[in-house]
Amino acid sequence: MMSKDSGVSVLIRTRNMEKHFRRLLRELSRQTLEPSEIIVVDNFSSRGELENVKEALSDAKEKYFDDRIPVRLIPISDTEFSHPYSTNIGVSVTKNELICITNGHCLPISNSWLESGVQHFRNPSVAGICGFFISHADGGVWEKFIYGLVWPRVNWARDACNRNDYFSTVNCIIRKSRWKEYPFDESLTVTLPGAKTYGGEDYDWAREMVARGYKVIVEPKFNVYHSHGISLLEMTAMNWKWYRIRREINSFKRPRKSFTRVSV
Repeated sequence: MMSKDSGVSVLIRTRNMEKHFRRLLRELSRQTLEPSEIIVVDNFSSRGELENVKEALSDAKEKYFDDRIPVRLIPISDTEFSHPYSTNIGVSVTKNELICITNGHCLPISNSWLESGVQHFRNPSVAGICGFFISHADGGVWEKFIYGLVWPRVNWARDACNRNDYFSTVNCIIRKSRWKEYPFDESLTVTLPGAKTYGGEDYDWAREMVARGYKVIVEPKFNVYHSHGISLLEMTAMNWKWYRIRREINSFKRPRKSFTRVSV
């Protein structure tokens, strides 16, 4: 049976009409712990794509959700978009203390996915939890190999969990009260060889929570299916980039203050 009052908001970020978006909505309706609201922040590239998102939400409302579960769409333009801004604007309108954040091309690994993440918040010192991701069936060969076989088995990946050295808004749950203390930093830039780049605001948020005495947990039962079909070369470049970003974020003096354009 699904709980009728979970007190958990689900925030989904989309761009264009995500391939797995409709199925994600269906899977959320089957969770053992029912969301009490669904917020979709859509960074649309055309009016037609936005209409597709609206249609998918309307269908899901009719087929899966009743009037007890409000569904809200917040479109933002390409000129407004950044990953931390789209997350912050979605979090700001949620009505619950616990907020599950994911992407429109992700899928939960089980019907108890949401419940597996929420149960950690019985501990008041937990600020956030997250999971890893597993390649979709149509993902790239190297994504399947590394995310499905290598990551779960190698020591450095397990150590990253134990050291709280991993956090991603691809799939996480956070406390809104902790977010109010420190929203995702929209001004965050880190210096890589030859350039500055934006990114790492989710990891930065987790490091700030730990610095303030809170806990951040990695829960394998909260994993999602998530992939982009990228090559080994692209994966290597991406992971090297994120290694450098995490290393620079770890050098920040804390506690620090973040910036957002959103009213907290």
